[in-house]
Amino acid sequence: MSDMAITMEQLERRMKQIMIEVDERAANSIDKARDRAVFAKMLQGNGISSGEEEDDDEEEEEKKAEEGEEPAPKDCSDNISNKKLPAAPRARALRMDLASCYIPDHDEDGHFVHPKSGFAGVADGVGGYREYGVDAAAFARALMTHARAGANPPVKRGRITAQVTPYNLLQRAYMKAARARTQRGSTAVIVSLHGSSKTLRWACIGDSGFAVLRAGKMVHRSKAQQSCFNCPFQLCTFGGNRLADADVGEAPVAEGDVVVLGTDGLFDNVFDVELQRGVEKGRELGLSPQKMADKIAAAARKMAGNRRAPSPFSVESARSVQDGRKRHYGGKFDDITVVVGYIVSKES
Repeated sequence: MSDMAITMEQLERRMKQIMIEVDERAANSIDKARDRAVFAKMLQGNGISSGEEEDDDEEEEEKKAEEGEEPAPKDCSDNISNKKLPAAPRARALRMDLASCYIPDHDEDGHFVHPKSGFAGVADGVGGYREYGVDAAAFARALMTHARAGANPPVKRGRITAQVTPYNLLQRAYMKAARARTQRGSTAVIVSLHGSSKTLRWACIGDSGFAVLRAGKMVHRSKAQQSCFNCPFQLCTFGGNRLADADVGEAPVAEGDVVVLGTDGLFDNVFDVELQRGVEKGRELGLSPQKMADKIAAAARKMAGNRRAPSPFSVESARSVQDGRKRHYGGKFDDITVVVGYIVSKES
């Protein structure tokens, strides 16, 4: 099991502590009962872990990665509603306070956070290879290990030689994993905050994704890439999809925004509106990034064990019935990885 995983007993203790904190912070609110109801619904779950967080790149490999053509960033307006959304106000240089929570099922997810550079990523090893005796976690964790190691920009003779982007970071990580013949494939998403320009950048492949929330509204949500229902795009040692298939983009962000990354264990079990409400209430009550990540992951775990309530996965399953597939009801048990980033002023 990943050393980032912790026990169900530890989860229960964390959830109880968060509920105590919710009660204390909502004590003077006329909406105390409502606040507690929101969190009671979100905070019941099983099993949790948290974690935060090598790299002598060979010059030839770095050169190839840096010369690789990066797809033009997409405008995030493709993924948001037509409703009027809060504008990103002008702010000082920004940074991300990052925390993560990992609840294993088959234990095949990987992730990293690198607060100093403003990078974070999640990856989900393709579980279908498990039945063939392949370690489905290997490629996902190799990608994230190499990505974290390469998150700091290369410095030569005291100068930064090139700006690291999520796309070229994913590209370098993929090249290293493939060159080492790491077994099979993985989905992945990497995001970075460019603090001086107040810009969030990303590269996504498959159904691991992220969302940006501002003042109670979801201002951006990545789109899952699938060849068909429950068959996500994936990077593989042999075959699979190409890096050029990745969704690459950028969007302005502001102090106070919240970025949530997750594998499909999150987004298959929690509707966007539920994520939006939970984040909004957590911010109102002053929860830390770690407690927010714990809360979101616990909510996903709770839904995974519900066999009757609709979930994002069951809704998509119903749409695929016409393709001859068996319909799925309720939530979906899976590894659940959540990374939360609070965007704050560098001076705070």
